[in-house]
Amino acid sequence: MGASLPLLGRLLGTAPRVLLWTGIGCGLVSLWIFSRLLGRTFDRVRGRTARPIGLLGALLSLVCSLGLGAVAAVALGLCVGLAGYRAFTARTHVAEIQCEEVLPSKLRLSYVSVDPEGRRGRAETYDLEGDEWSVGGEIVRFVPQLTALGVTPVFKVTRVEGRWRSAADANAHRPTVHERGGGAGLAWLWMERHGTRGPLGWAIAGVHGQAVSQLPDKKAIYDVYVTPNGYVVDKR
Repeated sequence: MGASLPLLGRLLGTAPRVLLWTGIGCGLVSLWIFSRLLGRTFDRVRGRTARPIGLLGALLSLVCSLGLGAVAAVALGLCVGLAGYRAFTARTHVAEIQCEEVLPSKLRLSYVSVDPEGRRGRAETYDLEGDEWSVGGEIVRFVPQLTALGVTPVFKVTRVEGRWRSAADANAHRPTVHERGGGAGLAWLWMERHGTRGPLGWAIAGVHGQAVSQLPDKKAIYDVYVTPNGYVVDKR
């Protein structure tokens, strides 16, 4: 129970405050009215004297309790639904990229990492050959139940490379590939092979490599994000 409270708080933390407090308030009032009715019923059964409220008053109190309970259920249900939606559509900003074609099929890419607090790292420069640039790495995706509770993917950007749009061009040229951050490493290799097996399978939906690519544009800035489903890139 104690471990579930932080998860509940995390789940409802992004919900609209008016909706959240409406649900909590209506729920508490509903429980208070119902407990009073239940207490009076037990008093009458035990023969204790209680101030009579009459059949009509009891019915109105019961209807009021049920109505407030329904409002609380709908309000809190909407809070959970909105929080879950936001969890599934959340994006973590990973990097800002600029890339220009300095010569035909020769690209220069600037990679600036962005940490979870939004702080930008130093610029990394890579010379590539190809029609497009590509950035990618490893990612651990969690099952929807954990994603709804706000558990975010684990990832590492490990590679910057050039990409040819046609298979013939790709076969005719040697690839230009740069490792970053020390590469994937043995831990990621183990996770890709065994990350969804046995007890880990209940929490992990998938472990794999993934990349995004785009055409160079010296006037554009590309934002790389990680979502619950993997890497995405936006151009601005």
